[in-house]
Amino acid sequence: MLDLYQVVALGAVAALGFLLSRQYGRDPREPPSVGSRIPFFGHLLGLLQHGTGYFSIVNQKHPSHPILSIDLILTKIYLISSPTLLQAVQRNSKTISFDPFLTSSADRLAGIHGPGLELLREKQAGGQGISQAVIHAMLPTLTGKPLDRMNERMVRLLGPLVDELAMGDTVDLYAWCRHAITAASTDASYGPLNPYKDQKIEDAFWAFESNISPLLAGFLPSLIARTAWKGRETALVALIKYYNQNGQQQGSELTKARWKTMHDAGISTEDIARLEVSMAIGLLSNTVPAVFRILYELYSSPDLLQEIRQEVRLNALCVTTDGVHVVSIPALRDTCPLLVSTYQEILRSRGMASPTRIVTEDVILADKYLLKKGAMLSMPGSSMSRHSEVWGPNADEFNPRRFMKTDDDKKNNNDNNNNNLRRTGGFMTFGVSPVICPGRHFASSEILSIVAMIILRLELVPVDGGGVWREPKTNSKAISSIMRPLKDPFNVRVLVREEYEGVKWDCEAKDGSGVFNLMVG
Repeated sequence: MLDLYQVVALGAVAALGFLLSRQYGRDPREPPSVGSRIPFFGHLLGLLQHGTGYFSIVNQKHPSHPILSIDLILTKIYLISSPTLLQAVQRNSKTISFDPFLTSSADRLAGIHGPGLELLREKQAGGQGISQAVIHAMLPTLTGKPLDRMNERMVRLLGPLVDELAMGDTVDLYAWCRHAITAASTDASYGPLNPYKDQKIEDAFWAFESNISPLLAGFLPSLIARTAWKGRETALVALIKYYNQNGQQQGSELTKARWKTMHDAGISTEDIARLEVSMAIGLLSNTVPAVFRILYELYSSPDLLQEIRQEVRLNALCVTTDGVHVVSIPALRDTCPLLVSTYQEILRSRGMASPTRIVTEDVILADKYLLKKGAMLSMPGSSMSRHSEVWGPNADEFNPRRFMKTDDDKKNNNDNNNNNLRRTGGFMTFGVSPVICPGRHFASSEILSIVAMIILRLELVPVDGGGVWREPKTNSKAISSIMRPLKDPFNVRVLVREEYEGVKWDCEAKDGSGVFNLMVG
Protein backbone atom coordinates (compact mmCIF):
# COMPACT_ATOMS: atom_id res chain seq x y z
CA MET A 1 0.00 0.00 0.00
CA LEU A 2 1.15 3.56 -0.73
CA ASP A 3 1.45 5.88 2.26
CA LEU A 4 0.04 9.41 2.37
CA TYR A 5 3.30 11.07 1.35
CA GLN A 6 3.62 8.85 -1.72
CA VAL A 7 0.04 9.55 -2.78
CA VAL A 8 0.61 13.31 -2.49
CA ALA A 9 3.85 13.01 -4.47
CA LEU A 10 2.19 10.96 -7.20
CA GLY A 11 -0.57 13.51 -7.48
CA ALA A 12 1.86 16.39 -7.83
CA VAL A 13 4.03 14.61 -10.38
CA ALA A 14 0.99 13.43 -12.32
CA ALA A 15 -0.37 16.98 -12.56
CA LEU A 16 2.96 18.25 -13.89
CA GLY A 17 3.16 15.34 -16.31
CA PHE A 18 -0.31 16.13 -17.62
CA LEU A 19 0.72 19.71 -18.42
CA LEU A 20 3.85 18.54 -20.20
CA SER A 21 1.99 15.89 -22.17
CA ARG A 22 -0.29 18.59 -23.52
CA GLN A 23 2.77 20.45 -24.83
CA TYR A 24 4.72 17.61 -26.46
CA GLY A 25 3.25 15.22 -29.01
CA ARG A 26 4.28 11.74 -30.14
CA ASP A 27 6.07 10.99 -33.40
CA PRO A 28 4.37 8.17 -35.36
CA ARG A 29 7.77 6.62 -36.12
CA GLU A 30 8.30 5.85 -32.44
CA PRO A 31 7.64 2.33 -31.10
CA PRO A 32 3.95 1.67 -30.41
CA SER A 33 2.76 3.08 -27.11
CA VAL A 34 0.75 0.92 -24.71
CA GLY A 35 -1.51 2.19 -21.96
CA SER A 36 -2.52 0.77 -18.60
CA ARG A 37 -5.79 0.01 -16.85
CA ILE A 38 -5.39 3.10 -14.67
CA PRO A 39 -5.19 6.10 -17.00
CA PHE A 40 -2.20 8.38 -17.02
CA PHE A 41 -0.08 7.15 -14.09
CA GLY A 42 -0.95 3.44 -14.05
CA HIS A 43 2.52 2.47 -15.32
CA LEU A 44 4.14 4.38 -12.46
CA LEU A 45 1.96 2.56 -9.94
CA GLY A 46 2.88 -0.74 -11.60
CA LEU A 47 6.58 0.07 -11.28
CA LEU A 48 6.17 0.96 -7.60
CA GLN A 49 4.33 -2.32 -6.99
CA HIS A 50 6.44 -4.74 -9.03
CA GLY A 51 9.81 -2.99 -9.40
CA THR A 52 11.65 -3.47 -12.69
CA GLY A 53 9.82 -6.77 -13.09
CA TYR A 54 6.92 -4.62 -14.26
CA PHE A 55 8.69 -4.08 -17.58
CA SER A 56 8.58 -7.82 -18.26
CA ILE A 57 4.90 -7.91 -17.30
CA VAL A 58 4.20 -5.24 -19.91
CA ASN A 59 6.22 -7.09 -22.56
CA GLN A 60 4.42 -10.35 -21.86
CA LYS A 61 1.04 -8.66 -22.38
CA HIS A 62 2.15 -7.55 -25.84
CA PRO A 63 4.21 -10.45 -27.24
CA SER A 64 3.79 -9.39 -30.87
CA HIS A 65 5.79 -6.18 -30.36
CA PRO A 66 9.61 -6.47 -30.43
CA ILE A 67 9.74 -2.95 -28.98
CA LEU A 68 7.12 -0.75 -27.39
CA SER A 69 6.96 2.40 -25.30
CA ILE A 70 5.26 3.40 -22.06
CA ASP A 71 4.83 6.87 -20.59
CA LEU A 72 6.01 7.06 -16.99
CA ILE A 73 4.58 10.57 -16.51
CA LEU A 74 7.78 12.61 -16.88
CA THR A 75 9.81 9.87 -18.56
CA LYS A 76 9.24 7.82 -21.69
CA ILE A 77 10.59 4.28 -21.58
CA TYR A 78 11.18 2.00 -24.57
CA LEU A 79 11.01 -1.72 -23.78
CA ILE A 80 12.84 -4.21 -26.02
CA SER A 81 12.04 -7.92 -26.13
CA SER A 82 13.90 -8.87 -29.33
CA PRO A 83 17.50 -10.19 -29.35
CA THR A 84 17.89 -8.73 -32.83
CA LEU A 85 16.98 -5.24 -31.64
CA LEU A 86 19.28 -5.66 -28.66
CA GLN A 87 22.15 -6.06 -31.09
CA ALA A 88 21.02 -2.85 -32.79
CA VAL A 89 21.17 -1.09 -29.42
CA GLN A 90 24.74 -2.30 -28.97
CA ARG A 91 25.69 -0.92 -32.36
CA ASN A 92 24.41 2.51 -31.26
CA SER A 93 26.21 2.61 -27.90
CA LYS A 94 27.29 6.24 -28.35
CA THR A 95 23.74 7.54 -28.65
CA ILE A 96 22.05 4.89 -26.46
CA SER A 97 24.31 5.17 -23.45
CA PHE A 98 24.62 3.96 -19.87
CA ASP A 99 26.66 7.00 -18.79
CA PRO A 100 23.74 9.39 -18.04
CA PHE A 101 22.25 6.68 -15.83
CA LEU A 102 25.36 6.88 -13.63
CA THR A 103 24.78 10.60 -13.15
CA SER A 104 21.11 10.09 -12.34
CA SER A 105 22.02 7.41 -9.80
CA ALA A 106 24.60 9.68 -8.16
CA ASP A 107 21.93 12.35 -7.85
CA ARG A 108 18.86 10.41 -6.70
CA LEU A 109 20.35 7.26 -5.26
CA ALA A 110 23.46 8.63 -3.55
CA GLY A 111 22.17 12.16 -2.89
CA ILE A 112 25.08 14.00 -4.56
CA HIS A 113 24.31 17.51 -5.83
CA GLY A 114 26.12 20.68 -6.88
CA PRO A 115 29.83 20.68 -7.82
CA GLY A 116 30.31 17.01 -6.94
CA LEU A 117 27.58 15.95 -9.36
CA GLU A 118 29.05 18.10 -12.13
CA LEU A 119 32.44 16.45 -11.66
CA LEU A 120 30.81 13.01 -11.94
CA ARG A 121 28.56 13.90 -14.88
CA GLU A 122 29.47 12.45 -18.29
CA LYS A 123 31.58 14.70 -20.53
CA GLN A 124 29.02 14.58 -23.34
CA ALA A 125 26.64 16.47 -21.05
CA GLY A 126 29.20 19.05 -19.97
CA GLY A 127 30.59 17.32 -16.88
CA GLN A 128 34.08 16.07 -16.08
CA GLY A 129 33.32 12.37 -16.61
CA ILE A 130 34.65 11.18 -13.25
CA SER A 131 32.01 8.41 -13.00
CA GLN A 132 33.51 6.79 -16.07
CA ALA A 133 37.02 7.36 -14.73
CA VAL A 134 36.05 5.50 -11.55
CA ILE A 135 34.77 2.54 -13.56
CA HIS A 136 37.98 2.38 -15.59
CA ALA A 137 40.03 2.53 -12.38
CA MET A 138 38.02 -0.36 -10.92
CA LEU A 139 38.48 -2.79 -13.80
CA PRO A 140 42.12 -3.86 -13.16
CA THR A 141 41.41 -4.27 -9.42
CA LEU A 142 38.81 -6.99 -10.08
CA THR A 143 41.12 -9.36 -11.97
CA GLY A 144 44.61 -10.77 -11.40
CA LYS A 145 46.43 -10.35 -8.09
CA PRO A 146 44.03 -7.72 -6.63
CA LEU A 147 41.15 -10.17 -7.16
CA ASP A 148 43.23 -12.96 -5.60
CA ARG A 149 43.79 -10.85 -2.47
CA MET A 150 40.07 -10.06 -2.16
CA ASN A 151 39.22 -13.74 -2.55
CA GLU A 152 41.76 -14.74 0.07
CA ARG A 153 40.32 -12.28 2.56
CA MET A 154 36.76 -13.30 1.72
CA VAL A 155 37.32 -17.05 2.14
CA ARG A 156 38.90 -16.59 5.56
CA LEU A 157 35.46 -15.63 6.84
CA LEU A 158 33.41 -18.28 5.06
CA GLY A 159 34.34 -21.22 7.31
CA PRO A 160 33.42 -19.41 10.58
CA LEU A 161 30.22 -18.05 9.02
CA VAL A 162 29.04 -21.51 7.97
CA ASP A 163 30.10 -22.81 11.39
CA GLU A 164 27.71 -20.22 12.81
CA LEU A 165 24.91 -21.48 10.58
CA ALA A 166 25.62 -25.10 11.55
CA MET A 167 25.16 -24.23 15.23
CA GLY A 168 21.60 -23.01 14.68
CA ASP A 169 18.49 -25.10 15.18
CA THR A 170 15.97 -22.85 13.43
CA VAL A 171 17.40 -20.02 11.33
CA ASP A 172 16.01 -17.35 9.01
CA LEU A 173 17.96 -18.53 5.97
CA TYR A 174 17.59 -15.31 4.01
CA ALA A 175 18.70 -13.16 6.96
CA TRP A 176 21.68 -15.45 7.48
CA CYS A 177 22.65 -15.17 3.77
CA ARG A 178 22.38 -11.39 4.04
CA HIS A 179 24.62 -11.17 7.09
CA ALA A 180 27.17 -13.69 5.84
CA ILE A 181 27.59 -12.08 2.42
CA THR A 182 27.69 -8.59 3.93
CA ALA A 183 30.39 -9.62 6.39
CA ALA A 184 32.58 -11.48 3.88
CA SER A 185 32.22 -9.03 0.98
CA THR A 186 32.70 -5.79 2.89
CA ASP A 187 35.62 -7.15 4.89
CA ALA A 188 37.32 -8.20 1.65
CA SER A 189 36.75 -4.74 0.23
CA TYR A 190 37.25 -2.35 3.15
CA GLY A 191 39.80 -4.13 5.33
CA PRO A 192 40.33 -3.91 9.11
CA LEU A 193 38.34 -0.68 9.58
CA ASN A 194 35.37 -2.02 7.63
CA PRO A 195 32.42 0.16 8.73
CA TYR A 196 29.93 -2.65 8.09
CA LYS A 197 31.32 -4.64 11.00
CA ASP A 198 28.97 -2.50 13.10
CA GLN A 199 25.58 -4.24 13.03
CA LYS A 200 23.88 -0.84 13.12
CA ILE A 201 25.57 0.14 9.85
CA GLU A 202 24.83 -3.21 8.22
CA ASP A 203 21.15 -2.82 9.15
CA ALA A 204 21.12 0.78 7.93
CA PHE A 205 22.48 -0.22 4.53
CA TRP A 206 19.84 -2.92 4.07
CA ALA A 207 17.09 -0.51 5.11
CA PHE A 208 18.38 1.75 2.32
CA GLU A 209 18.75 -1.02 -0.27
CA SER A 210 15.42 -2.69 0.49
CA ASN A 211 13.36 0.49 0.05
CA ILE A 212 15.01 2.25 -2.87
CA SER A 213 11.99 2.46 -5.17
CA PRO A 214 10.41 5.66 -3.73
CA LEU A 215 13.87 7.25 -3.33
CA LEU A 216 14.36 7.29 -7.11
CA ALA A 217 11.41 9.64 -7.55
CA GLY A 218 13.76 12.42 -6.39
CA PHE A 219 10.89 14.25 -4.67
CA LEU A 220 11.29 15.18 -0.98
CA PRO A 221 13.29 12.01 -0.24
CA SER A 222 13.49 12.60 3.53
CA LEU A 223 9.68 12.44 3.60
CA ILE A 224 8.58 10.31 0.65
CA ALA A 225 11.38 7.74 1.00
CA ARG A 226 12.03 8.09 4.72
CA THR A 227 13.26 4.56 5.42
CA ALA A 228 15.73 4.45 2.52
CA TRP A 229 16.89 8.03 3.11
CA LYS A 230 17.51 7.47 6.83
CA GLY A 231 19.39 4.22 6.17
CA ARG A 232 21.59 5.88 3.56
CA GLU A 233 22.41 8.85 5.78
CA THR A 234 23.28 6.57 8.72
CA ALA A 235 25.67 4.53 6.57
CA LEU A 236 27.08 7.77 5.16
CA VAL A 237 28.28 8.94 8.58
CA ALA A 238 30.15 5.66 9.07
CA LEU A 239 31.82 5.89 5.64
CA ILE A 240 32.94 9.48 6.29
CA LYS A 241 34.52 8.32 9.54
CA TYR A 242 36.20 5.44 7.66
CA TYR A 243 37.86 7.84 5.21
CA ASN A 244 38.80 10.33 7.93
CA GLN A 245 40.67 7.46 9.61
CA ASN A 246 42.36 6.59 6.28
CA GLY A 247 40.71 3.19 6.39
CA GLN A 248 41.02 2.89 2.62
CA GLN A 249 44.81 2.59 2.96
CA GLN A 250 44.30 -0.85 4.53
CA GLY A 251 41.47 -1.81 2.19
CA SER A 252 41.45 -3.64 -1.12
CA GLU A 253 42.93 -2.27 -4.33
CA LEU A 254 39.32 -1.71 -5.44
CA THR A 255 38.60 0.59 -2.50
CA LYS A 256 41.92 2.42 -2.88
CA ALA A 257 41.38 2.99 -6.61
CA ARG A 258 37.88 4.39 -6.15
CA TRP A 259 39.05 6.75 -3.39
CA LYS A 260 42.13 7.97 -5.27
CA THR A 261 40.30 8.61 -8.54
CA MET A 262 37.60 10.71 -6.90
CA HIS A 263 39.84 12.44 -4.36
CA ASP A 264 42.38 13.43 -7.03
CA ALA A 265 39.55 14.84 -9.13
CA GLY A 266 38.52 17.19 -6.31
CA ILE A 267 35.42 15.39 -5.07
CA SER A 268 34.74 16.00 -1.37
CA THR A 269 35.05 13.26 1.26
CA GLU A 270 31.31 13.43 1.90
CA ASP A 271 30.44 12.92 -1.76
CA ILE A 272 32.97 10.07 -2.05
CA ALA A 273 31.32 8.46 0.98
CA ARG A 274 27.88 8.98 -0.56
CA LEU A 275 28.94 7.23 -3.74
CA GLU A 276 30.55 4.46 -1.70
CA VAL A 277 27.27 3.72 0.11
CA SER A 278 25.64 3.13 -3.26
CA MET A 279 28.72 1.12 -4.35
CA ALA A 280 27.75 -1.46 -1.73
CA ILE A 281 24.63 -2.13 -3.81
CA GLY A 282 26.85 -3.55 -6.55
CA LEU A 283 28.80 -5.53 -3.97
CA LEU A 284 25.82 -7.03 -2.12
CA SER A 285 22.44 -6.43 -3.68
CA ASN A 286 22.43 -9.38 -6.09
CA THR A 287 24.89 -11.67 -4.31
CA VAL A 288 22.67 -12.18 -1.27
CA PRO A 289 19.49 -13.29 -3.09
CA ALA A 290 21.60 -15.33 -5.54
CA VAL A 291 23.01 -17.42 -2.68
CA PHE A 292 19.53 -17.92 -1.27
CA ARG A 293 18.06 -18.83 -4.69
CA ILE A 294 20.72 -21.44 -5.40
CA LEU A 295 20.20 -23.04 -2.00
CA TYR A 296 16.44 -22.91 -2.55
CA GLU A 297 16.67 -24.58 -5.96
CA LEU A 298 19.09 -27.29 -4.85
CA TYR A 299 17.38 -28.27 -1.61
CA SER A 300 13.98 -28.32 -3.35
CA SER A 301 15.43 -30.68 -6.01
CA PRO A 302 16.86 -33.65 -4.02
CA ASP A 303 18.20 -35.57 -7.03
CA LEU A 304 20.06 -32.56 -8.39
CA LEU A 305 21.33 -31.72 -4.89
CA GLN A 306 22.71 -35.23 -4.47
CA GLU A 307 24.41 -35.14 -7.87
CA ILE A 308 26.11 -31.81 -7.20
CA ARG A 309 27.13 -32.89 -3.71
CA GLN A 310 28.85 -35.88 -5.24
CA GLU A 311 30.56 -33.74 -7.89
CA VAL A 312 31.90 -31.30 -5.29
CA ARG A 313 32.93 -34.05 -2.87
CA LEU A 314 34.92 -35.93 -5.52
CA ASN A 315 36.49 -32.95 -7.29
CA ALA A 316 36.73 -29.93 -4.98
CA LEU A 317 37.08 -31.33 -1.47
CA CYS A 318 40.39 -32.33 0.07
CA VAL A 319 41.24 -33.42 3.61
CA THR A 320 44.43 -32.18 5.29
CA THR A 321 46.65 -34.37 7.46
CA ASP A 322 45.01 -32.96 10.59
CA GLY A 323 41.51 -33.76 9.29
CA VAL A 324 40.35 -30.32 8.11
CA HIS A 325 38.00 -30.55 5.12
CA VAL A 326 38.92 -27.86 2.60
CA VAL A 327 36.75 -26.68 -0.32
CA SER A 328 38.86 -25.35 -3.23
CA ILE A 329 37.57 -22.38 -5.26
CA PRO A 330 39.72 -23.21 -8.33
CA ALA A 331 38.45 -26.79 -8.26
CA LEU A 332 34.85 -25.58 -8.08
CA ARG A 333 35.53 -23.48 -11.15
CA ASP A 334 37.47 -26.03 -13.20
CA THR A 335 36.19 -29.45 -12.20
CA CYS A 336 32.55 -28.96 -11.12
CA PRO A 337 30.78 -28.18 -14.42
CA LEU A 338 27.32 -29.18 -13.19
CA LEU A 339 27.54 -26.79 -10.23
CA VAL A 340 28.72 -23.91 -12.43
CA SER A 341 26.11 -24.66 -15.09
CA THR A 342 23.32 -24.87 -12.50
CA TYR A 343 24.47 -21.55 -11.06
CA GLN A 344 24.21 -19.85 -14.45
CA GLU A 345 20.88 -21.51 -15.25
CA ILE A 346 19.42 -20.24 -11.96
CA LEU A 347 20.62 -16.74 -12.82
CA ARG A 348 19.07 -17.07 -16.29
CA SER A 349 15.72 -18.44 -15.17
CA ARG A 350 15.30 -16.58 -11.88
CA GLY A 351 16.90 -13.23 -12.64
CA MET A 352 14.99 -10.06 -13.44
CA ALA A 353 17.85 -8.18 -15.09
CA SER A 354 16.71 -5.11 -16.97
CA PRO A 355 19.77 -3.35 -18.44
CA THR A 356 18.95 0.32 -18.90
CA ARG A 357 20.26 3.01 -21.22
CA ILE A 358 19.48 6.68 -21.93
CA VAL A 359 18.90 7.94 -25.47
CA THR A 360 21.26 10.93 -25.76
CA GLU A 361 20.32 11.89 -29.34
CA ASP A 362 17.41 11.06 -31.63
CA VAL A 363 18.27 7.80 -33.36
CA ILE A 364 16.62 5.41 -35.81
CA LEU A 365 16.98 1.90 -34.42
CA ALA A 366 17.34 -0.96 -36.92
CA ASP A 367 16.37 1.45 -39.74
CA LYS A 368 12.80 1.42 -38.43
CA TYR A 369 12.09 2.82 -34.95
CA LEU A 370 12.65 6.43 -33.87
CA LEU A 371 13.98 6.71 -30.33
CA LYS A 372 13.70 10.21 -28.92
CA LYS A 373 16.45 12.05 -27.08
CA GLY A 374 16.00 11.96 -23.29
CA ALA A 375 13.97 8.73 -23.20
CA MET A 376 15.04 5.65 -21.28
CA LEU A 377 15.48 2.26 -22.90
CA SER A 378 15.18 -0.99 -20.97
CA MET A 379 15.90 -4.56 -22.03
CA PRO A 380 13.91 -6.77 -19.59
CA GLY A 381 15.94 -9.90 -19.06
CA SER A 382 13.08 -12.15 -17.98
CA SER A 383 11.70 -11.75 -21.50
CA MET A 384 15.03 -11.89 -23.32
CA SER A 385 16.61 -14.69 -21.29
CA ARG A 386 13.71 -17.00 -22.12
CA HIS A 387 13.48 -16.12 -25.80
CA SER A 388 13.13 -19.16 -28.05
CA GLU A 389 15.12 -17.33 -30.75
CA VAL A 390 18.15 -17.71 -28.47
CA TRP A 391 17.48 -20.79 -26.35
CA GLY A 392 15.35 -22.92 -28.63
CA PRO A 393 12.05 -24.67 -27.88
CA ASN A 394 13.00 -25.47 -24.27
CA ALA A 395 13.67 -21.82 -23.35
CA ASP A 396 11.07 -21.85 -20.55
CA GLU A 397 12.40 -25.04 -18.96
CA PHE A 398 14.87 -25.18 -16.10
CA ASN A 399 17.81 -27.21 -17.38
CA PRO A 400 20.78 -27.42 -14.97
CA ARG A 401 22.99 -28.80 -17.76
CA ARG A 402 22.20 -26.02 -20.22
CA PHE A 403 25.63 -24.40 -19.83
CA MET A 404 27.67 -27.59 -19.91
CA LYS A 405 29.59 -28.36 -23.08
CA THR A 406 29.94 -31.95 -24.18
CA ASP A 407 32.53 -33.23 -26.63
CA ASP A 408 29.87 -33.17 -29.33
CA ASP A 409 29.11 -29.52 -28.57
CA LYS A 410 32.75 -28.61 -29.04
CA LYS A 411 32.77 -30.30 -32.44
CA ASN A 412 29.47 -28.81 -33.53
CA ASN A 413 28.70 -25.31 -32.30
CA ASN A 414 25.18 -25.54 -33.71
CA ASP A 415 24.21 -28.59 -31.67
CA ASN A 416 20.73 -28.14 -30.19
CA ASN A 417 21.95 -29.11 -26.72
CA ASN A 418 24.25 -26.10 -26.76
CA ASN A 419 21.37 -23.81 -27.76
CA ASN A 420 23.75 -21.36 -29.45
CA LEU A 421 24.97 -20.13 -26.05
CA ARG A 422 27.08 -17.28 -27.37
CA ARG A 423 24.19 -15.59 -29.13
CA THR A 424 23.90 -11.94 -28.10
CA GLY A 425 20.99 -11.37 -25.75
CA GLY A 426 20.91 -14.86 -24.39
CA PHE A 427 22.22 -14.12 -20.92
CA MET A 428 21.80 -10.71 -19.31
CA THR A 429 22.49 -11.27 -15.61
CA PHE A 430 25.91 -9.63 -15.75
CA GLY A 431 24.79 -6.89 -18.14
CA VAL A 432 24.92 -6.32 -21.87
CA SER A 433 28.09 -5.34 -23.71
CA PRO A 434 29.68 -2.83 -23.55
CA VAL A 435 28.45 -2.48 -19.93
CA ILE A 436 29.37 -5.71 -18.11
CA CYS A 437 29.49 -6.16 -14.32
CA PRO A 438 33.20 -5.90 -13.36
CA GLY A 439 32.65 -7.72 -10.06
CA ARG A 440 31.13 -10.89 -11.50
CA HIS A 441 34.21 -13.03 -10.83
CA PHE A 442 34.48 -12.04 -7.17
CA ALA A 443 30.74 -12.56 -6.66
CA SER A 444 30.82 -15.97 -8.37
CA SER A 445 33.74 -17.15 -6.23
CA GLU A 446 31.89 -16.09 -3.11
CA ILE A 447 28.53 -17.54 -4.12
CA LEU A 448 29.81 -20.94 -5.25
CA SER A 449 32.15 -21.32 -2.28
CA ILE A 450 29.49 -20.65 0.32
CA VAL A 451 26.95 -22.86 -1.49
CA ALA A 452 29.45 -25.72 -1.78
CA MET A 453 30.29 -25.61 1.92
CA ILE A 454 26.63 -25.55 2.96
CA ILE A 455 25.40 -28.36 0.71
CA LEU A 456 28.24 -30.64 1.78
CA ARG A 457 27.83 -30.01 5.49
CA LEU A 458 24.15 -29.40 6.13
CA GLU A 459 20.57 -30.44 5.56
CA LEU A 460 18.09 -27.56 5.43
CA VAL A 461 14.36 -28.15 5.98
CA PRO A 462 11.74 -25.35 5.74
CA VAL A 463 9.85 -24.81 8.98
CA ASP A 464 6.59 -23.71 7.34
CA GLY A 465 4.57 -25.69 4.81
CA GLY A 466 5.31 -29.12 6.20
CA GLY A 467 8.93 -29.06 5.13
CA VAL A 468 8.07 -28.18 1.51
CA TRP A 469 10.12 -25.49 -0.23
CA ARG A 470 7.31 -23.06 -1.11
CA GLU A 471 7.90 -19.97 -3.24
CA PRO A 472 8.52 -16.96 -0.94
CA LYS A 473 7.16 -13.44 -1.41
CA THR A 474 9.59 -10.95 -2.90
CA ASN A 475 10.32 -7.30 -2.15
CA SER A 476 9.52 -5.12 -5.17
CA LYS A 477 10.89 -1.96 -3.53
CA ALA A 478 14.45 -3.36 -3.72
CA ILE A 479 14.64 -2.53 -7.41
CA SER A 480 18.44 -2.42 -7.45
CA SER A 481 18.48 -6.23 -7.19
CA ILE A 482 17.74 -8.45 -10.18
CA MET A 483 17.52 -11.65 -8.13
CA ARG A 484 14.18 -11.07 -6.36
CA PRO A 485 15.14 -10.42 -2.73
CA LEU A 486 12.72 -11.75 -0.14
CA LYS A 487 10.13 -9.68 1.64
CA ASP A 488 9.62 -11.91 4.69
CA PRO A 489 11.77 -14.29 6.80
CA PHE A 490 12.35 -17.80 5.47
CA ASN A 491 12.90 -20.09 8.46
CA VAL A 492 14.62 -23.46 8.10
CA ARG A 493 15.77 -26.20 10.46
CA VAL A 494 19.51 -26.77 10.17
CA LEU A 495 20.87 -30.29 10.59
CA VAL A 496 24.53 -31.32 10.32
CA ARG A 497 24.88 -34.28 7.95
CA GLU A 498 25.87 -37.36 9.95
CA GLU A 499 28.99 -38.15 7.92
CA TYR A 500 30.46 -34.74 8.75
CA GLU A 501 29.60 -34.37 12.43
CA GLY A 502 32.56 -33.00 14.37
CA VAL A 503 34.54 -32.17 11.21
CA LYS A 504 36.45 -28.87 10.88
CA TRP A 505 36.02 -26.97 7.61
CA ASP A 506 37.85 -24.34 5.58
CA CYS A 507 37.82 -22.80 2.10
CA GLU A 508 40.81 -22.17 -0.14
CA ALA A 509 41.63 -19.61 -2.82
CA LYS A 510 44.81 -19.67 -4.92
CA ASP A 511 46.56 -17.08 -7.05
CA GLY A 512 45.18 -16.86 -10.55
CA SER A 513 42.08 -18.87 -9.74
CA GLY A 514 39.49 -16.12 -9.45
CA VAL A 515 38.35 -15.60 -13.05
CA PHE A 516 35.37 -17.75 -14.08
CA ASN A 517 34.41 -18.54 -17.68
CA LEU A 518 30.95 -17.04 -17.36
CA MET A 519 28.54 -16.18 -20.11
CA VAL A 520 27.75 -12.49 -20.62
CA GLY A 521 25.33 -10.66 -22.91
